[in-house]
Amino acid sequence: MNADEVVEYHVKVCTEYSETTRQSLNGELSIAYGEKKAKMDIFYPTAMNDDYVRYVDSAMPVLLFIHGGFWQEGSRKMYGFVSNAWIKAGCIAAIVGYNLAPEANLEQMVTEIQAAVKFVVNRFPKSNLFLCGHSAGAHLCAMMMVSDWSKDPYVPQAVRGMFLISGVFDVLPILGTYVNDELKLDEESAARLSPQRILMKMSPTICCPVMVVVEEHGTPEFIRQSKEFADILKSYGVLSSFLELPGVDHFDIIENMMKPGDYLCKEILKVVQLEEGKRKQTGKLPNSGL
Repeated sequence: MNADEVVEYHVKVCTEYSETTRQSLNGELSIAYGEKKAKMDIFYPTAMNDDYVRYVDSAMPVLLFIHGGFWQEGSRKMYGFVSNAWIKAGCIAAIVGYNLAPEANLEQMVTEIQAAVKFVVNRFPKSNLFLCGHSAGAHLCAMMMVSDWSKDPYVPQAVRGMFLISGVFDVLPILGTYVNDELKLDEESAARLSPQRILMKMSPTICCPVMVVVEEHGTPEFIRQSKEFADILKSYGVLSSFLELPGVDHFDIIENMMKPGDYLCKEILKVVQLEEGKRKQTGKLPNSGL
């Protein structure tokens, strides 16, 4: 397949599988946390049926997923399928949509994801939260690590892990590409919205285990960025790991999460289970301070 055919296939298979997921899983769809496309779908383990209040009180871990698409394509409806493995493992899954370029600029997207994270933390105050993003979604996840949470100190306490898949952490290299036609970034705004560059000047505001994941057949520049981002986090004492998955490209690294027993899904759930185990040992709720 040529490049266009690969993208068309990715959109088709993800959309079809996600539609099946949306119809079969127990959840709430199109929950607004902001305006227009700022909505999320929340899926729950089926064992508790439709009693959503019980989920809020259950302290089940929550995985929040942010889709990619170079900040101008994709949607939450296209990536609901990532919920399946998490739900089977007893987690709650929140699949987040956000307004895209050119209707929204990159700074607005960051602000929206901040709002989505706060929304989920407030909705599930007893739960540990884990952030996961693919491509542009990984960039938006990483921006949460350098956001100002001084007015919402409970948010960093709730976030217990991040999974950054095929991410972009320095957006300056895209200034001269077609991607910037809609984003309209300049050097100043690109530097301000590059988590890798921000971390050269300040320490992260969320410190939790971070898994940085790349594909074997990926763009060399973005693989380089991922390695450097993982190293920068380590320099601040963050428990950061770098994982390169063999035999996959930028698209099937996420498509493979449809498959039962996917390696990346298992690695993500290992971190979740480890952090849940720590909470059981300490007996502390994430947002209580107790």
